[in-house]
Amino acid sequence: MIKYHQEYSNSGTGLAYQISCYVMMRSLSERRGLDWVIDPTGFKALRNTFVDLKLNVVDTDDNTYKTCEFHDEIGFAELEGKVEDNMLLSGYSTVQNFVASGDDGDLFLSIKKELKFRQDIIDKCKSFRDKFDGEVIALHVRGGDFHKVESGMFMCGNDYYENALAQLPSSIPVLVFTNDKDYVISNSELIANNPERFTFITDLFNNNELINCDVGQELDRLVDIDGQYRFDYKFALAHMAKIGASKALTYAELTQRMAELTNQLSPEYREKIKTQSYNYSYDLCLMTMCDYVIMANSTFSMWGAELGNPKKVIYPMYWIQGHSEEYFTNISIKTDLEGFNQTEYFASQLVGRSHYYPVENPDPRSFTVVR
Repeated sequence: MIKYHQEYSNSGTGLAYQISCYVMMRSLSERRGLDWVIDPTGFKALRNTFVDLKLNVVDTDDNTYKTCEFHDEIGFAELEGKVEDNMLLSGYSTVQNFVASGDDGDLFLSIKKELKFRQDIIDKCKSFRDKFDGEVIALHVRGGDFHKVESGMFMCGNDYYENALAQLPSSIPVLVFTNDKDYVISNSELIANNPERFTFITDLFNNNELINCDVGQELDRLVDIDGQYRFDYKFALAHMAKIGASKALTYAELTQRMAELTNQLSPEYREKIKTQSYNYSYDLCLMTMCDYVIMANSTFSMWGAELGNPKKVIYPMYWIQGHSEEYFTNISIKTDLEGFNQTEYFASQLVGRSHYYPVENPDPRSFTVVR
């Protein structure tokens, strides 16, 4: 058996991360002839988005496994050579280390086909997609933690999105997807210039209308963005129940507070929780139904393109600013990488194909004195 040490953090461990882990671990399982096991509480975003996944859910202790740590840029062949029975893999799954091309391309394609959205998710997304006649563009804005200088990531500004849109027919409607709705609403210069063309994706579970319920909207924020609540409504609800408590709550007190919060939920949010429905599941599904995709430097929009069949994918050339010790000591923002296609360097197996087109994404924060 092999197992993956799943990370939970404020960023980068959500649905797209879990899809990448699934592809990597399934590939290793197939190539090495070993069962991949996960904990009952593991990979909740993945398991509540897709059906009929090939998973072995077993409650095992991580300490009973040998640990194999791997770095981001290790190739799949090298990683495969390290894997043996009874091993716990610890690292961050990237395009570099899941099977994507060459002799292993067929395996990558077959595992991608295992990622089948829940039918109720498909139905709601298709119903919304059918409101648009003809082609549509998916535009993804990666916000939240990416706006923090310490994230070490490039930030895609309006210049990037304007130049990306210029590569596509100007008459096609644009669906705007984001994990940071407050940011996009307050910085919607691109949308404000042509509101008839852009549709902001908010809550597809509720026919793309925000549900008027404060407790539910806070749950959405915690479950959709913050990995420390394991992308699970129950964990997020327990966190909200503890807020303001002057002492540690007993189990009975915690249960009572959670029940009180649940009673404040609108019927729509109660149904979302009952059916384990998440905004990011619907967003990704709808993105796969779009004819063109404008990516952010995010694996979420990468998978939105990979799980669909877009005619053209526009991607940002600059992905990561850097994580060196010097970077964190003297934090600064690079404007660009002087035309170097960093994304292709990291992910040539995907973006090197003919329907992927690079566009420069100078970081708008570099024109502001940060520190």
